[in-house]
Amino acid sequence: MVKFLLKRPIAVTMTFVSILVLGIASLTKLPVSLMPDIDIPKITVHAQYPNHSAQELEQTVAKPLRQQLMQVAHLADIKSESCDGSCIIELDFEYGSDIDFVFIEVNEKIDRAINNLPREIQRPRVIKASATDIPVFYLNLTLKNQSETSIKSNDLFPVTQEFTELSNFSSQVIQKRIEQLQEVAMVDVSGQVFPELLIVPDNKKIEALQIKLADIEQAIRANDIDLGNLIIRDGQYQYNIRFESTLRTLKDIENIYFKIDDRLLQLKDIAQVIQHPAKRQGMVTANGKDAITMAVIKQSDAQMRDLKLRINKLIEHFQNDYPNIDFEISRNQTLLLDYSISNLQQSLILGGFLAFLLMFFFLKDLRSPFLIGITIPASLVISLLCFYIAGISINIISLSGLILGVGMMIDNSIIVIDNISQHRERGKNIWQACADGTNEVFRPLLS
Repeated sequence: MVKFLLKRPIAVTMTFVSILVLGIASLTKLPVSLMPDIDIPKITVHAQYPNHSAQELEQTVAKPLRQQLMQVAHLADIKSESCDGSCIIELDFEYGSDIDFVFIEVNEKIDRAINNLPREIQRPRVIKASATDIPVFYLNLTLKNQSETSIKSNDLFPVTQEFTELSNFSSQVIQKRIEQLQEVAMVDVSGQVFPELLIVPDNKKIEALQIKLADIEQAIRANDIDLGNLIIRDGQYQYNIRFESTLRTLKDIENIYFKIDDRLLQLKDIAQVIQHPAKRQGMVTANGKDAITMAVIKQSDAQMRDLKLRINKLIEHFQNDYPNIDFEISRNQTLLLDYSISNLQQSLILGGFLAFLLMFFFLKDLRSPFLIGITIPASLVISLLCFYIAGISINIISLSGLILGVGMMIDNSIIVIDNISQHRERGKNIWQACADGTNEVFRPLLS
């Protein structure tokens, strides 16, 4: 094989240059990630049905979905959890299952179950877990001038009204703006504070009218009715009818009517309704301040540098539009990637320099070190072309493999060049020495 190639040096040179050009072109298109894109045999189905109880979601949403999803192939375990407003179904599959086909099958089962779900519910989301779901970085939002006067939702975590507004603003505006970027797969928000409504009765008016607190509670319950769904089948048609009279806003509660001694009153006449921060289950701080943190997860095939440039540009835009909010990036994975790539470059430079010294002192030939100096970068570029063809990203695992491969390449090149030099000393020409010297060590080096 080596003799056949050496007889056609022009064709070999043109082929080598073409592959080298393709490798350089593919270098700009390779995705960069911290970890390789390895699918985890787990799929999560998330259904949202706001303003409905957990019991109703279990009967009208979770149960029909489970009946369909239990038919998915290679299913090892299924778990579901329902709470007010949403339900989550977790599906664990056998190891070795093709998660892409399983993902398609789960979506097909959900499409079949749609007819048995309430008509106003949004289509449940199907989430496929992967090793690349580790956040690229976290974006922290803090208020520059936090008010010292705070409304306390409990004794542990004081909450300001401004921070409650920041929580709502972060989920309604900032999160959606970031998720619109092509390189972003998802944004997970933590540290939010949600509002709740607090009813403060006027004791003097209540005593004067001889109204009991139980009467106020009964009036609120009577106006917050949710009778659930009624399914009516008419031949081939099916209708979902819903009866409800729920309280959703502050004005809905203020305008509640109830009758006391032939007098028709509204709740706002005898009580004050205040929007109050709900009790916090935890908190996030940044630079000693309450913060909202957003975990940014990138698409598996996205370029890390493109995401970094777009995020920095978007943060500059946020800082100009919202001067009262501080935006800070923390736990940045790109720093770790830059460090790994710099390690690879240092290893290449140090390895090439040591190889040059070894070849210079032992073979006393200046051409051999320069040959290695050309071969190693060319081999790396061709390897990156293979990465692009095979769909492999640049990550810590692949970079570690490249570093190991460079070390083996230097060792093997020293052996091959030394063996070719011995054939040259026996009086053979350059072509014959290259063919015989390479054929002698090709099988041992390959093994």
